[in-house]
Amino acid sequence: MNTLADVLSQLTISKEVLHKNGYYDQVEDFKVKTTDSLADDVKKYFREEKGQGLSLGFESMDIDEKFLVRQGEVTILTGSSGSGKTTFLSQALLNIMKSTNVMVASMEMRPVIQIAKMMIQKGLTNPTDSDIEYFCANYKDKLWIFDADGVTSEKDINAALVYGKNVLKTEVFVIDSLMKIDSIAEDDYGSQKKFINKLSCLARDLKIHIFLVAHTRKLSDENVVPDASQILGSSHIRNLTDNIICLHRRKDIEQAMALGEISATENPNTSFLMIQKQRNHPFEGTFNLWFDKRTQTFKDNRG
Repeated sequence: MNTLADVLSQLTISKEVLHKNGYYDQVEDFKVKTTDSLADDVKKYFREEKGQGLSLGFESMDIDEKFLVRQGEVTILTGSSGSGKTTFLSQALLNIMKSTNVMVASMEMRPVIQIAKMMIQKGLTNPTDSDIEYFCANYKDKLWIFDADGVTSEKDINAALVYGKNVLKTEVFVIDSLMKIDSIAEDDYGSQKKFINKLSCLARDLKIHIFLVAHTRKLSDENVVPDASQILGSSHIRNLTDNIICLHRRKDIEQAMALGEISATENPNTSFLMIQKQRNHPFEGTFNLWFDKRTQTFKDNRG
């Protein structure tokens, strides 16, 4: 018959017991921490991290720091086909590169097209050879492009993130898009969950920011405003990420303006950027933008 001491000993679990039973190779690996051991980290957060981040380049978003590109986070950019997700991110990266290095892994766009788009957004719509050489030389240590020749796997992306941070000192990454990663099927929700979770862990551990482009399901009409619940694939895509941005472009308004059916004085918005989730910031809301086809840029105001 067990004594009270025997029962109590079975209920008592220490780090040494866990070590003895092989849960950790070393007692020092034990991950549960006390609040006092984290005091310095909390001080650093309030003094150095809180309210810090990079701007996407829109004044309306910078007011009260409504959205910042923060270290350790994954942001989903979604929207219907043709809404301008890749174009928007290209424009945002030009602003982010004023402060840090970036890497773009676009499985939907050739590297030369990525550079050409950025040059157009910089105002070089008909660049000379000298313009091209200057642009490429100026950004050679700021912009790194993952050349997705052939198919791309999760391991390829994960390796690029680690290499980019540790070797190239890159702090912002773009993966465009989730559905172009060969090892993840559209209906394989388990693989999607593992990949998103891995991205979240890498973003946190490497102290980088990852933008992941995710398409929406096919909508009944291109004027239907999509939201996070319509992201194509597993619900874990939205549940495991830190931020969700939805871009909606009103091509019907653009066409009406081009045909003169809407006057310039009416000045309607043609695009809407919706912050639909921010785990580490309270703001959620919509920003009204205009899309300039000539310069391939989104603007806070017309002109």
